[in-house]
Amino acid sequence: MSLLSNTADRALPRIVEAIYDSIADFSLWQDTLDAIRRLVEGQLAMLAVVDTVGNSARFSVSSGDPALLGPLEQNYGSEVPFFAAVPKMDIDVPFTVDTIYALQGPDTRQKWLDSRIAREWVIPNRLDDFFWVALMKQPTRVGTLMVVTDKDRRQISDEDLELVSSLAPHVRRAVTIGDLFEAERRKVEIFRSIIESLDHPVMIVADDMHVIFANPAAEALMADNEAVSCVRGQLSFAYAQANAAIGNAVELGTRDEFALGPAGINIPLAKVCAPAVAHVMPLARRTISARLTQRAAAAIFIAAAGSAPTPALEAIAALFGLTAAEKRVAGHVAAGLTRKEIAVAGGVSDGTVKSQLATIFDKTATSDQRGLELLMRELSPPLRSI
Repeated sequence: MSLLSNTADRALPRIVEAIYDSIADFSLWQDTLDAIRRLVEGQLAMLAVVDTVGNSARFSVSSGDPALLGPLEQNYGSEVPFFAAVPKMDIDVPFTVDTIYALQGPDTRQKWLDSRIAREWVIPNRLDDFFWVALMKQPTRVGTLMVVTDKDRRQISDEDLELVSSLAPHVRRAVTIGDLFEAERRKVEIFRSIIESLDHPVMIVADDMHVIFANPAAEALMADNEAVSCVRGQLSFAYAQANAAIGNAVELGTRDEFALGPAGINIPLAKVCAPAVAHVMPLARRTISARLTQRAAAAIFIAAAGSAPTPALEAIAALFGLTAAEKRVAGHVAAGLTRKEIAVAGGVSDGTVKSQLATIFDKTATSDQRGLELLMRELSPPLRSI
């Protein structure tokens, strides 16, 4: 992977580690977001999860000059016209101002320039562009990361976008799991106490998937012996694809947190009504207070997936850790497009698509596009069978 610079290569593992540390210790998010902002040479950064029903922030942290952030938060926050684009944004894909213009339509640019926030806040403060990533899109939750740049920064490049894209799934995992904590975070500060208090099942496992700790909700789930079971201390999942994906995420997170990428988030537990998805949080590099014991390798959180069954494409991406670009290519394959047609649709070379397909085939243990199509068809029925 070609990243921004050697400095970025050295900083990335430290930032990823800080992202996961911030799940258990909310106070660390400020420094973590500061590091992300500095890495991409941003002026301001905002990370938030919004409850769309109550129109209130469940989680919010900002980074940058308070003199710039203050007016945004107090006077202009509700006037940002780009939020309507979030439902159309692909998860983990960084958008810039220009790509948001393209997503929202031809009048968007002029409406933005004519808006009060642009005239009174953006232009006077010499702010210029942004990296904006959708992290969570649920019926009652929206989560995004935005880093705003100024006119003194060079133009955002493809390398910059690749850098942010490499960080996005780690931030998404942290925000997704952290959102499960919000109901209890105000009551208790100790990681184990939060886990014990959660209504969501949580299992702490060693690197060999041996269960070290399970909260009461997890104990009840394993007692049912349908979706999740624990035989002689070994955790396993009834759906073979999910079992393999979760085990792979635990192993990856133990060996190399950065390599974990999008693997281990929203893994569908097929043939199960609720809970329906699993999220894997790496623990091997956390402090002992966040690990419970020295042997702890990962925490596995089980949560409801929502009211609708998981689409086959989303299931493929979650089960096999496909990147956003790989997921798009897989979607084109499912639609029956040839490799040449996929290249045209994505605006990339045939060689790029060939390389992406090779990676997808390797991750999904398929050998060609036909095999990938069949796999997606096979995934659809069990995800609808409840």
